Amino acid sequence: LIVSDGLKEIDLSIRKIRASCKFVKSSLHRFANFKRCAKEVSVSIKVMLILDVPTKWNSTYLMLYVA
Repeated sequence: LIVSDGLKEIDLSIRKIRASCKFVKSSLHRFANFKRCAKEVSVSIKVMLILDVPTKWNSTYLMLYVA
C-alpha cells in the first residue's frame, strides 16, 4: 500500500512512460528505429521494453527500470 501511494505521486510520468513503451512495441518498424536511435547515442539495450500491470507495483518498477 505504501508503494502504491508513492506511485500515485508520479502517476502522470508513469502513464507517459507506459504510453511510450506501448507506442514503440506496437510496431516492428518503430522498435527497429528505437534500437537504431539507442545505438546512435551509445545506449545499450540489454532488455526489451516491458509493459507493466498497473495493479502490480513490481511490474511498474521493472518497466521504469528498463525504460
